[in-house]
Amino acid sequence: MSMSPEHINRKQRSSGMAIVGMSWLTMTLGLFFATLAGKLVSTMSTEEWMIHLTQAVAIASIVLPLLLLIRGHFHMKSVFLPLTGKGIVHLLSGAIFAASLAFTGLVIASMNNWITITEWHFSAELLLAVVLNSCIAFLYEALPEELSMRGMVYDGLRYRLRLPVFFAYVTQVILFLLVPISVSLLQELVGMNAGNRITLDYMILLLTYGITLQLLRSLTRSLWASIGFHIAYLEVARFVVVPGDRPALFSYTAQDNGLVEIFILYMMIILVGAIILTVLNAWRGWTKDKS
Repeated sequence: MSMSPEHINRKQRSSGMAIVGMSWLTMTLGLFFATLAGKLVSTMSTEEWMIHLTQAVAIASIVLPLLLLIRGHFHMKSVFLPLTGKGIVHLLSGAIFAASLAFTGLVIASMNNWITITEWHFSAELLLAVVLNSCIAFLYEALPEELSMRGMVYDGLRYRLRLPVFFAYVTQVILFLLVPISVSLLQELVGMNAGNRITLDYMILLLTYGITLQLLRSLTRSLWASIGFHIAYLEVARFVVVPGDRPALFSYTAQDNGLVEIFILYMMIILVGAIILTVLNAWRGWTKDKS
């Protein structure tokens, strides 16, 4: 006996809610248990990079298998694309896009004397640090986050719940914001110090960052592009703009503390990136409607 359209729609909505809820919960719990694993390892007087590596392995070991199970159970085909030649091109394109925006920001800042580069530091130590940190960032941040939030959650909202693009974007970003908030609450419940301070600035950063990444995925139809952008953004932040105790690409002096960080990491990479991607998405939609 065939099912009525109403029954099919109800079943589809039910599966959509399950996909969204389970994928979000997987990312949230994966991040929480990864921070818990890092906390346990830190008590053993382990080097910092080992703590980060432990966290990366922990979250990847939790999130990826569970997302695969969810994907298989609900017969989703649009996520977990293999890293083919086309996927590598998308990965590199996303990384180059973020790096190009950062470079443009550096040039503008230098031309306006907001920043003065005093010394360059090309070294094997820097290269090794960037490679190691990129691998950890891939496992700990970019891969699980993109697959769960920009992948499974968004696809559940857009293609199972049939939300319009705008509402799917807004809902996905709100759920993305709830991940660190929920993790911080869980950390407090077990007596851990919250890994991130949930401030208004941090929320605005996550909001705009999530939108930019989703716009890139929509434009390229590939999670690999958003993964590449994600990793490049983190490496620019950690080894160029705000290196801290890490090896840096160069040393610089700035007229105003914090100005370069806000201008390059936020205004150029995130905001300008979002504007460019919005225009490109709109142009593609217009040409598609015209044809």
